[in-house]
Amino acid sequence: MSSPLSLERELQQIALGDREAFKRLYQATSAKLYSVSYAIVRRESAAEDAVQDTFIKVWHRASDYSVTKGSVMSWLISMVRYRSIDLMRNRHNSMQYEDTPDQLPAVDTLDKSLDSLHENHQLKLCMDELQPQTRHCLQLAYINGLSHQEVSDYLSEALGSVKSWIRRGLENLKRCLKR
Repeated sequence: MSSPLSLERELQQIALGDREAFKRLYQATSAKLYSVSYAIVRRESAAEDAVQDTFIKVWHRASDYSVTKGSVMSWLISMVRYRSIDLMRNRHNSMQYEDTPDQLPAVDTLDKSLDSLHENHQLKLCMDELQPQTRHCLQLAYINGLSHQEVSDYLSEALGSVKSWIRRGLENLKRCLKR
């Protein structure tokens, strides 16, 4: 995968209309974005649609990116994640998908999703270091696309606790990944 700095340069070139930069960004990130989307929608065609919609948005809105929004990859993941969730929530499309947001996978399925979603060995190691409750909250929020309130409801835990677990989990991941 390309470095964060090279992805930023590609995005700057895309904002200027550079089709080759767009092609390079697509080649560097599309597999990861597809994995994120597929983990949410669990259907190839829907994941492909979400990735395509995301890249169309990138082409038209590359100049909207700012380093204050995080890395290019996190910006792209956020866009594909929201698009995937939109597809899942769309009543018209929901009849076409195997799962609905109300049918959440079991914890062992989430662990398998995490394994397939993250090719990065270091991230897997860092996730394994987290407390099980914290890891489960992060998986529900970032793999299944649930809001903090939805995670709280699903786990029957206080919203404040869920928010704290997610915040601390992200801080721990960030520290671990910097090692």
